[in-house]
Amino acid sequence: MNKPLANPAQANPAQAYRGLIAGYTEAIRSSDFKANIAFLFVAFMMGAVLWNYTSFPSYLPIQLVLLPFLIVYFSLFMVLIPRYPKRGAKTFIVARNLTPMDFEFVAQRVDDVEQLKLTCAVLSDILWWKTQCIRVGFLVAIVCVLLTMILLLYASFA
Repeated sequence: MNKPLANPAQANPAQAYRGLIAGYTEAIRSSDFKANIAFLFVAFMMGAVLWNYTSFPSYLPIQLVLLPFLIVYFSLFMVLIPRYPKRGAKTFIVARNLTPMDFEFVAQRVDDVEQLKLTCAVLSDILWWKTQCIRVGFLVAIVCVLLTMILLLYASFA
């Protein structure tokens, strides 16, 4: 009778890396979805600010009011930009006119553990930068919401 291995990753070390790659890929998709939703939220928030801009204090220029929105849009845009790192570029081919023959080398190295480790490292790096940009965008957006509420309350009671 066959005895099961204590650690399934020992039977197929590539399987653990495939799971990590799938997790990183899903997290990258999730951060892109969050950035798209945040784009809409910031657009609605900016519309309310611009609609009531005439009620704001006269010493507050429109450029200063719109600067946080520009920062948020830039950081969210950086989340959505696809990244094609130079690391691992030999097996991650991005070109206009590819043929099936271009991917034969990639198919032969799919189970190579070192290649899977490199793919995990590249996806981890992409996810880290996306996470940092989305954090900056969300933090600035939250601060903008609070400042907008204060300015709108000031405009309505002044």
